[in-house]
Amino acid sequence: MPAKKPANWDREVDVVVMGTGGAALVSAIMAHDQGAEVLILEKAAQIGGTTAFSGGIPWIPMNLYMKEAGIEDSKEEALTYIKRLTGGKEPDPALLEVFVDNGHQMIQYLYDHTPLRFNIPKGYPEYYAKLPGGKPTGGRSLDPMPFDMNQIGEWGALIRNNPVFPPLTLEEGGAIGGIDFEKVAWRMENNIVTMGRSLIASMFKAILDRGIETLTETPGKELVLNDAGEVIGLVAEREGKPYYIGARRGVILASGGFEWNKELVKTFLKGEVTHPLSPAGNDGDGLIMAMEAGAALGNMSEAWWYPAMQDPTFEYEDRVLNQLGSGRFGPNSIVVNRHGRRFVHEGVTYNDMPKSFYEYDPVALEWPNEPPVWMVFDQQLKDKTMVVTMMPGEPAPDWVPQADSIRELAAKIGVDPDGLEKTVADYNANAKQGADPEFHRGTTFFENLGGGGGNAEANIGAIEQGPFYALPIYFGTLGTSGGPRINADGQVISLRGKPLSGLYAAGNAAMGIMGQAYVSAGGTLGPAMTFGYLAGMAAGKAASKSI
Repeated sequence: MPAKKPANWDREVDVVVMGTGGAALVSAIMAHDQGAEVLILEKAAQIGGTTAFSGGIPWIPMNLYMKEAGIEDSKEEALTYIKRLTGGKEPDPALLEVFVDNGHQMIQYLYDHTPLRFNIPKGYPEYYAKLPGGKPTGGRSLDPMPFDMNQIGEWGALIRNNPVFPPLTLEEGGAIGGIDFEKVAWRMENNIVTMGRSLIASMFKAILDRGIETLTETPGKELVLNDAGEVIGLVAEREGKPYYIGARRGVILASGGFEWNKELVKTFLKGEVTHPLSPAGNDGDGLIMAMEAGAALGNMSEAWWYPAMQDPTFEYEDRVLNQLGSGRFGPNSIVVNRHGRRFVHEGVTYNDMPKSFYEYDPVALEWPNEPPVWMVFDQQLKDKTMVVTMMPGEPAPDWVPQADSIRELAAKIGVDPDGLEKTVADYNANAKQGADPEFHRGTTFFENLGGGGGNAEANIGAIEQGPFYALPIYFGTLGTSGGPRINADGQVISLRGKPLSGLYAAGNAAMGIMGQAYVSAGGTLGPAMTFGYLAGMAAGKAASKSI
């Protein structure tokens, strides 16, 4: 239940922001710039949340960088593309238009009022570029420019770091494997960061410039409501004790999703995520607080799905790191279930592929594709492709199952040997003809994103040169995309369909406005930052309450 108003507040401000990711920092900047006194709370000892751990790419139609590059875009094109992907299953169609109308204004504002700068990554088109309204040249996905962390002093050491990403931009190969070792070494020596860390550091410089205070290791626990049901503050935990913070204009929940909360995952998601790729700590704190205050919920069965992989020897923050993985697009690989059967086009987008994991067989009465499923590949692929952390030319480590025959490999990984032998034989016979009649490899744009789209040469090839290898793929997510319903101001909507006075939400702490769709690189962060922008403006302009 929401907490009762205390006799005395430990702290009083105009706006409290929960979280330090992209949505949170934009909202804090905007609330401050409307004249509000803002306080930021961060649960962890580090700042940046999931955004700092990510590529830091927002997807924003009609942005100023497109105009500078001469890339044409329009509201009509963007909405045509978005609506083809959402398929009418978005929780509130009106918010799609709100996003398109305001996203580019948000980017312009940050350009004018913060150090944050972007570049359009060359050779990085949209994931579904061939759809109406898509952009084969890209332009809507924005790549953060490198940032000198020395500009934010001791705070730089507190910004989360993804240990897998080198300090290279997306265009330079930071998230897709290309490595300029000299550039990496120079940037590491000089404390120059890229991608999600750059985005967070750039905006945090703006936070520091404005004198906005950030309290780390201070999780929000409960909202405080007055007798009229208005949110007037929250109870946080600071140094092991309750810390009551009054909020005269509003509380903005931007504290991430609930993918690390096993109970919430089981309750809401249609597939049970076992291997989140976000930093641990996204436990649904904002979601629980909003539910206690009477918030309506939206998009709760969806997440930003990802087929996660692991190197069991690679640990981060005292746990084995769930990783993005690689290799499934390669021509000499397939993905199979426990029966040894293929069940999906292996080269579709990372958000689309795991949707096949929760298919139900009503005859066998089972979930045949429930992970772990297995990526099976041969020496040809290993010799030319980095797979998780295994580099070409290096011996396969002990944690990679391998065998001299497909049947022996199946036995090692607990997959039906007859099924796998038949699957590989059928796949190989078709692959030698440059075809995949069952799942149509070589036909989707994403599977050969940097090469003009999928084709037989790039994406179809026989699995025939031993030794043969297999790696498990788990049900992962970049974050959940369900949460309290919001309106065009990012204000939380009650179960009765009315705005909850004083309560706002953005990012993965709010409902995902695009439903099950992930439009392209930055499909999470673009809407998150846009609704952070709108929530910050609305909360910052709100009339002060007597608290």
